[in-house]
Amino acid sequence: MLNWQRNIALFGLSLASLTSSAANTLDQVIQEGSRRASDNAHSQHKIDKIVDITEKDHEEYRQLTQTLGTLKTYNNLLNKQVDDQEDRLAQLLVSLENTAQMQRDILPLIEEMVNSLSQFVELDLPFLQKERSNRIAQLQRLINQSNTDIAEKFRQVTEAYQIEMEYGRTIESYRETLNIDNTERELSILRVGRIGLLYRSDDGQFLGAWNIASKQWQAIEPSQYDRAIKNGIAMAMKQKSPSLIRTPIILGNGLVQGVTP
Repeated sequence: MLNWQRNIALFGLSLASLTSSAANTLDQVIQEGSRRASDNAHSQHKIDKIVDITEKDHEEYRQLTQTLGTLKTYNNLLNKQVDDQEDRLAQLLVSLENTAQMQRDILPLIEEMVNSLSQFVELDLPFLQKERSNRIAQLQRLINQSNTDIAEKFRQVTEAYQIEMEYGRTIESYRETLNIDNTERELSILRVGRIGLLYRSDDGQFLGAWNIASKQWQAIEPSQYDRAIKNGIAMAMKQKSPSLIRTPIILGNGLVQGVTP
């Protein structure tokens, strides 16, 4: 074999060997690139997961911080409410103590008022005796009732006083049976404020007035006062328009004197 032929053959073998080596190297490079790409993708996936976890943790932290701020504000409000309730409780306790003291002071006063009213009714003109006596008896029972508070007891007592006061400013007529000349007679009673208390029979034959001094009924002359008493009864019953009338009163010495209500 000629030298140039041998050289060509050697060059071909060298080139084939070089080509084979280059191919192996390229495969290795490609494989290494693929491995690195896979590693990078795996690393990126880990990074993405870490980022997601970090963002979730950050959002949770933000929400917890906001919730904590809200709870602090709410807690401050509750503390203020508790402080206010404690103040009100202290005031209430003081008020209860004052109320208890007031009850101890007012109850004897109410009892004294009822006793005074009872004495006054007993000494007053004897009109509506049953009604007024029942009112006093009801007040006396009320004082001893434990299920009725002091305010209600005081209200009813003052209401009874107001009713008695009204009697002094009004004119009134009602029916009542009285013993006149040892005979029970149904009569019309005329009360003129507290200055006069009179009676009249339906036929006008029996007239009388209450003698404050002797505490008795005293007969009066029908011919002189029948018309006035009859008109007074009609006005009290709202059967006649109000007008001036002259009604008698009996003084301590037993004299009858006309007055104009």
